[in-house]
Order: sequence, then structure tokens, then C-alpha cells
Amino acid sequence: MQDREYITILIQSLEKKKGVLDMIIEKNKEQGILFTDENSDPDRLDENIEEKGTLIEQLNQLDEGFQQIYDRIKPILQQQKEDYKEEIRIMKQLITEITDRSTTVQTQEVRNHDLAVKRFSAVKGNIRQARASNQAASQYYRSMSKLNVVDSHFMDKKK
Repeated sequence: MQDREYITILIQSLEKKKGVLDMIIEKNKEQGILFTDENSDPDRLDENIEEKGTLIEQLNQLDEGFQQIYDRIKPILQQQKEDYKEEIRIMKQLITEITDRSTTVQTQEVRNHDLAVKRFSAVKGNIRQARASNQAASQYYRSMSKLNVVDSHFMDKKK
């Protein structure tokens, strides 16, 4: 493979990475909505997390592939900067865009983490409240069933 082909692959890899980051940003937006909507479908949240996990795997694979090719071609890029001036400029621009998107993803992750903690705390509180309600209902029914036994007892004595 020629040097230019390797550089083309590097540029394509960066463009794919940018696209995957865009998809992760969209998944994070959806996740934020799912965490804030009390009526959201928990299965949809699971799907979202799974889809995002797949995207993160793709991102890691792109990073690994990029690094392998870059390590192979780095000396050539350093020695022949002028010959690859335009390609280097394009890669720098893509890296800047990727960095911006990575920052956006990190910010979204922090926000979604906070939303998740709030959501799960609310769910936990609802579970506690439901348990307390169930306990109160059970005690009520036990009390009422004892009352019924007493009522039956009184009825039997009257006969």
C-alpha cells in the first residue's frame, strides 16, 4: 500500500469516528429524555444503553485501527510535511471536530449520570412507598379479618 492510501484511510477513519460520535450524541439526548420522563419505557432505556454500547465499541475499534496505521506512517508524515500539507490540514480539522464532539459527549454523560441518579432515587422512593402502602394494607386486612371473626362470633352467640 502506498503512503497516500494510508493517509486516505486515516482521514476516512477520522470521518467515521466523527459520525459515530454524532450518533452517540443523539443517543445521549434520547437517554436524557428517557431519564426525565417518568412515563418512559424502561425497555427503551435498555435498548438505548445497548445501542450506545455498540457505538462505543465501534469507536474503540476505529481508535485502534487509526493508531496502528498512524504509527506505521508517522515518520513519513513528519519527514515529508510539505508533500502531505493538505492531508495533514484535513486531519487536524477532523481531530478538532472530534475533540469538540468528545467534549459534548463527556458533558452529556455527566448530565445523564445525574439524571439517572435522580430517576433511580425516585424509583427507589416509590418502591419504599409502595412497600409501606402494601404493609399498611396487609395490616388493615389482617385487622379487618380479625374483626370479621369477632363479628361472626357475636352472631353465633345471638342464635
